[in-house]
Amino acid sequence: METLRSYVVRVYRQEADGVAGVIESVETGDAVPFRSANELWAALVHPVPMRRSFPPRSIDEEGAK
Repeated sequence: METLRSYVVRVYRQEADGVAGVIESVETGDAVPFRSANELWAALVHPVPMRRSFPPRSIDEEGAK
């Protein structure tokens, strides 16, 4: 049985020539950028080892906005 994976996908830019953003693992907080719809799809279908691009936010930090 395949393991269920959960991600947060943040799209920072959507233009006629494509999209750009970050995919973040809910379990680990690790993130990997994507620069096209093909890269986004590839990362979701065949996950690569992610790298941490920013520290996960604590509940205190989110409430301080």
